[in-house]
Amino acid sequence: METKLRFILAFKFVLIINFFFFNCLKASTINGLELTKIIEEWLENKGKVANITILEDLKYPQCEKSKLLINDISGNSKLIKVNCLGENPWQFIVRNKINSKEVKPKRKIPKHEVYALKKAKNKGTIVSEDDLIKITKRNDRRNIFITDKSDIIGKKLKKNIKQNIALKYNNLKNNWLIEKNAVVTIVNKKKFITIKEEGIALNDANFMEKVKVKHLKSGKIIVGYVENKKKVIINPKQ
Repeated sequence: METKLRFILAFKFVLIINFFFFNCLKASTINGLELTKIIEEWLENKGKVANITILEDLKYPQCEKSKLLINDISGNSKLIKVNCLGENPWQFIVRNKINSKEVKPKRKIPKHEVYALKKAKNKGTIVSEDDLIKITKRNDRRNIFITDKSDIIGKKLKKNIKQNIALKYNNLKNNWLIEKNAVVTIVNKKKFITIKEEGIALNDANFMEKVKVKHLKSGKIIVGYVENKKKVIINPKQ
């Protein structure tokens, strides 16, 4: 009977010792679940999304919160490093599984007053001031609309344009001094004689720009320089 009593007391003593031992062990470590909460809290305070997974069974020596140093070593919150600077130093790196593609806010392009036609006009029509109205549009790299009416007035339309459609520079023909297919006078100045003949301009050109002219009689292609709306000179320096 006495032996049995001693055995029961010894067994209880072992249980008490184990209880205190495991409690002390638990208190002296930090597990994966606790680490997860600490890192998630750190990320949330930084305004970042947290999606980390750490094994709950993972254990490190206990570390005071003031001695825990957490860093984003990736620069995009994908890799987080935890350092313990306590008596038993350790470090740990965990991956934060987040989508790296952040939705960028669309840049707002301001609207400008641009010009359009009051009524539809056909190709080749010369645009007057009375033909124009103002509308608001956004100018961007793909669409450069005309904001200065002086760039429109007196110009010819390259194609048919509907009303209330913002005008672009490529809708208008340039004001060439000589236009393609215009009948011009070819002037060939020599030392003692000036020869004048007629031809057809094969390209658009402005003052003193090169223009190819087809001679009406011979069909020969001559290169000259524009002097005015009707005259092309062969030797401008003479």
